[in-house]
Amino acid sequence: MEKDIATQLVEFALQTKYEDIPKEVIDYCKQLTLKTVSGMLAGSAKPSGRKVAGIIKDQKLPKQVGVMGSGFKTALWEGVFLNSYFAHASELEDDRFNGGITWDITVIPLLFPLAEKLNLSGKAFLESLVAGLEVTVRTGIFSAKHLGLGQIPGAVGPAVAAAKVLGLGAQETAAAVGLAMSSVPLAVVNYGTDAHYFESALMSLQGMMAAEMAQKGLAGNPDLATYLKNFMGKERVVPEKMVEDLGRKWVLCEIWIKKYPCCFLQHRQIDSVIELKKQHNLSLEEVKEIEVHTSLAEKICDRPEPKNERDIQFSFQHVLSAAMLDGDVTLKHISEKAVNDPKFREARSKVTLIYHPELTIEFNKAPARVVIKMKDGKEFSRERMYPIGDPTHDPLTTEQVQGLYAKFSKGVLGKKDISRVADMILTLEDLKNLKGLINTLVQRS
Repeated sequence: MEKDIATQLVEFALQTKYEDIPKEVIDYCKQLTLKTVSGMLAGSAKPSGRKVAGIIKDQKLPKQVGVMGSGFKTALWEGVFLNSYFAHASELEDDRFNGGITWDITVIPLLFPLAEKLNLSGKAFLESLVAGLEVTVRTGIFSAKHLGLGQIPGAVGPAVAAAKVLGLGAQETAAAVGLAMSSVPLAVVNYGTDAHYFESALMSLQGMMAAEMAQKGLAGNPDLATYLKNFMGKERVVPEKMVEDLGRKWVLCEIWIKKYPCCFLQHRQIDSVIELKKQHNLSLEEVKEIEVHTSLAEKICDRPEPKNERDIQFSFQHVLSAAMLDGDVTLKHISEKAVNDPKFREARSKVTLIYHPELTIEFNKAPARVVIKMKDGKEFSRERMYPIGDPTHDPLTTEQVQGLYAKFSKGVLGKKDISRVADMILTLEDLKNLKGLINTLVQRS
């Protein structure tokens, strides 16, 4: 059974046809695509994204595929890498937290360059996206938090998506899984650094490379069960879970959609502050203290004196200040200008983290409680187990996702193009090819 895990995943991917995918799964993948596109566009304008794009642009590589939001073309592998890097540099990736961390930013950014190069139809794009995302989530369900690591193995899902687009058979796709298996993991110590984005981009790149290597007859051992047991510990891995209800239960639909361009460990608390601010008409001037009651899992986001833009993406003190000041956390709050803004520096001092060691250290598994203490002695509190955007407990509508996409794409795309791109993505199945969509996303306004 264990040695057969990869075979079952490969068969599932190859047999997944657009016509057999439930409408609600297709609709959710279009929402994830729309949101990820906004993340790629926003990331292309970030200092980190611009620097990495500059490195690749200077190489003067063959002009095969367009780079999102950047106005130039590069070679396929580099295009995949840059799109994925942008999607994470904006901190707008959508994640699933149930065991290991899994996301959409390694598969969706990979498929756009492939769609351009191979003249893929919208239905073929969605078909490969569903297969790749489902494999990504299923192979990443086991937690490696005890090792200080997140997503493992991150390149398998992207490899399966690429293999499907390339039309590989079962043997070649299994080889691609083996070639992609030992991918770079997500290291918790890299949160709040450019390496955090580099890791996920390498997962996309390795998936792309693995599929093309397998296409040329190169091989790898796709024994996922043995690899994961050896890496994480035999007692922590139940291989059969990777294929449980495969093709009947779509775990990709458990991916949470991000509403704020900062670490997901802070989103439930941001939601609570915004809700309390609105409900009680609170202003920062009247607030004495904002207490964040949390587990040690969130300590990575305890940064009272952030030094740069990457720091403030992982700073409770900063993002909760923004939420209390403006009732939202947007791209303008996550910028180098905001780091030393006097109003934020003063506001951050009002945020206090109180740790509860008895709570689980699994990400987003402990209750997130916020207490806002007012200068007049009043207190307001809220506890959340799930953020707004969790598809099971508090899902977003398509219109709400469109609003997020428009908000984060503004400044990179013009108003008419923002609307045009949304219409095309939400009707992807009707597109004979993605040329018009990709050309619009690549250009600069």
